[in-house]
Amino acid sequence: MLKLYQFRFSHFCEKARWALDYKTLPYQVVNLLPGFHVRVTSKLAPASSVPIVVAAGRVIQGSNAIIDWLDDTWAPQPLTPGDQVVATQAREWEHWLVEEVGVTLRQWFYHHALQERDKALAFLLPGTSWLQQLQFRLAFPVIRDRMRQFMHINAPNARQAERRLLQALDRLDAELATRAFLAGDGFSRADLSMAALLAPLWAQELTAEEMSQRLPEPVLRLRESLLARPVLRRVAALYRDYR
Repeated sequence: MLKLYQFRFSHFCEKARWALDYKTLPYQVVNLLPGFHVRVTSKLAPASSVPIVVAAGRVIQGSNAIIDWLDDTWAPQPLTPGDQVVATQAREWEHWLVEEVGVTLRQWFYHHALQERDKALAFLLPGTSWLQQLQFRLAFPVIRDRMRQFMHINAPNARQAERRLLQALDRLDAELATRAFLAGDGFSRADLSMAALLAPLWAQELTAEEMSQRLPEPVLRLRESLLARPVLRRVAALYRDYR
């Protein structure tokens, strides 16, 4: 069986989960936590990042590479369009979304989330064992500092990330005003990437109570201001129809 090493809360890992589920493939999940994850990932792959898929001795690291591998290995339910021109468009959108939505949202989100210990822990710890939770709680101050260093998190960078994110959403709103999908006439890795990488704002799996417990006030405010946008409505439709 396939094994997925992930952070349960990561929108990049949500992208990999969605691709695996879309292919209707069974897989085992191994939930990790930042900092402690290096003990595991360093034995599997050259970089420390997740998601990582292990299948029959082969290791695939990164959500883009996982989709490439899935389409090469399991032809049904392709996420990469068969037309080469449209496939190129889908990949270009995917790479742009990673940088302008995935990275910027992560940097802005964690700038706010890591300031509130209780909410950060409530967001990061679900799905992990009691031992993982105990170790992470004890090490949280050190791990928080390392996360800030690794993701270049500070107030000026967070403000810049928010501006870039809003500009990206403006572009997506404009694109989706005239088309149902980002590349071609059907659902592809581009649409999956858009929806999964915006998952922290959409927060469709959380109840109102869970959101108040796990999400800091700036995130809740931005989320509320964005819900009426065409791109967030499209995310809702993609989750309903393809997730």
